[in-house]
Amino acid sequence: MTSKERVFNTLNRKSIDRIALFDYLFQKDIYEYSIGKSPSTYNSADIACACHALSIDIAAITTGSAKGVEPEWIDSNTYIDEWRTTRRVDPASWPTDAPIAFPISCRKDYNQYVWPDPTIDSRYEEIDIGIEYCNKFSIVAAGSVLGPLSLAWLLVGPEELFIMMYEDPELVEDIFKRSNEYFIESAKRQIDAGVDIIFVAEDLGHNTGGFVSNKMFRDLILPYLNELIEWIQIPVFLHSCGNINEYLDDLTEMNFSAIHPLQRSAGMDIGKAFEKYGDKMCFIGNVDSSVELPLGTEEDVRRQTRECIDAAKNNRLILASDHSLHDGIPVRNILAMLDEAKKYGRQCQELKICQK
Repeated sequence: MTSKERVFNTLNRKSIDRIALFDYLFQKDIYEYSIGKSPSTYNSADIACACHALSIDIAAITTGSAKGVEPEWIDSNTYIDEWRTTRRVDPASWPTDAPIAFPISCRKDYNQYVWPDPTIDSRYEEIDIGIEYCNKFSIVAAGSVLGPLSLAWLLVGPEELFIMMYEDPELVEDIFKRSNEYFIESAKRQIDAGVDIIFVAEDLGHNTGGFVSNKMFRDLILPYLNELIEWIQIPVFLHSCGNINEYLDDLTEMNFSAIHPLQRSAGMDIGKAFEKYGDKMCFIGNVDSSVELPLGTEEDVRRQTRECIDAAKNNRLILASDHSLHDGIPVRNILAMLDEAKKYGRQCQELKICQK
């Protein structure tokens, strides 16, 4: 069975030969191990090749920067990107650089803000390359867009954004609208290029709960999140870190095919999620990338991998870490998770999710 067959059979409750696998590959050591080189940039060809080498079924390929749009360097470690967000280069944060200053603080800033152009073809060259490699290996090509809250976070700053939600919600909604305009166009172009699924990256929670009240989530965020995903006519996966338990009633009624990554360290219990929402939703995760993967033994990792598979109880699981495979996780533990998932996950034939 190919990776594409395995993933789409999982989503559609059809027979599979083993548990499907996904992860964000955010550490250079795993590239060195899998494809023999440590990439200087996070690029779609290396992502797809590493996923193929590791038997990971979904490759999270990436859009790129538009040609001719160069960062504005302030010093050797600090630059302003094309969104006018100031970032600091930090090897520990690879593949993204940490945002440290933001372009919009008030209505005047918003009115003067020049939005990047989502129609520039060169933005999608990395997507084209990734799709070529994914098709060659018959693995799932996953494009991505930002949700409205996530982009607003990068334009306003996290603390300032939550203050603005109370003091000037109309400005926040205007930012959400423009964010959706950009990423609806981006999603359309990625779909036209041939991606199989789209991830919507929209972190909604911290370690103990959601960022905003349920009422504010429903009134302010959910309508724009829903507008975004309704435009996407292929399977849509939500990526949201943090404890999002209080939002799951709403999220599982939306047009998402799967929710990732059920962050164990933030109190997300995959067994309880499947028990309550397993008839509606595929879940992706939830091997602990904060403690078990970086600090545990190989047997600890294997045990927790089996625990996640058992928790699915005939429901639709795609096995992954509960965030990403990042620096600090020994390669041996990554390999133990993937190996155990492939071995123990072959019992999916016995689980027969298609007959639930």
